[in-house]
Amino acid sequence: MSHRIRIGFEVFPPKSGSSETFESSVATLAAVGDYVSVTYGASGSGRERSETAINALVAQGHANKIAAHLTASSQSKDQIDRLARDWKAKGIRRIVALRGDAPAVTGDEYPCAAALTEALSQIGGFNIAVACYPEGHPKSASKAAEMDHLKRKFDAGAREAITQFFFNIEDYLRFRDDCRAAGIHQPIIPGLLPIASLEGLHRFAAGCGAKVPGWLDARFAGLEDDPDTVRTLSVATTVSLSDRLIAEGVDHIHLYTLNRVRDALTIARALGITGTDTAVITQKEEAA
Repeated sequence: MSHRIRIGFEVFPPKSGSSETFESSVATLAAVGDYVSVTYGASGSGRERSETAINALVAQGHANKIAAHLTASSQSKDQIDRLARDWKAKGIRRIVALRGDAPAVTGDEYPCAAALTEALSQIGGFNIAVACYPEGHPKSASKAAEMDHLKRKFDAGAREAITQFFFNIEDYLRFRDDCRAAGIHQPIIPGLLPIASLEGLHRFAAGCGAKVPGWLDARFAGLEDDPDTVRTLSVATTVSLSDRLIAEGVDHIHLYTLNRVRDALTIARALGITGTDTAVITQKEEAA
């Protein structure tokens, strides 16, 4: 490869909010990738698990590698501001600012990701990433409106955008070109999802408006009772998509790991990314 490839790993916190297995897995990913992003629950209990996990990772000395997700929905502006300042004081410098799935906005919430991004920018000291949707957001009024909203997030202080997962490379390339034409020149980081199961993929895609192409259905059809083959094909498919993106000038991949750490490390190594840690994660040691 002619240029260095960066990779970020996305994980979700364990049901307990923290565990030695989770922390060990994140430490291994952090040693290989540029960052490990930790998702943030929309509900009260989900948020508590996320904050517990992040605090545990900070205590283990990983603040500089954490990208903490933060959602605007279902929290007051004051709650979000206090949490962001607390994370900043603990050394966290990356935040993924999201609208989040929630009921109607109340008067005391940040109404959208752009407003949340602006508030985080005013606090200062964060590298803020936001979300974008190459195939279109399911609730978007139009592509033009969606592009305008993405531009507002960048104008508010975002430094990069991470895409929803996709499998058609052409959709990403077209979206990247559209962003450039709209005056957006910040990085548009492709998000890739290794497949855990075909059924799960379809359920996930239906919830976020992503497409599952026919060739992918054909590749994984009939493997419901063969998880080892699914795992092998999943890694191979993700590496192939990454290679095609890299050939198109992409130098940063965001991996939605689903806490399948062993697969994530295999994909990274196939792309020539080994970091500083060569530890092997066994199946029992996957992030819980």
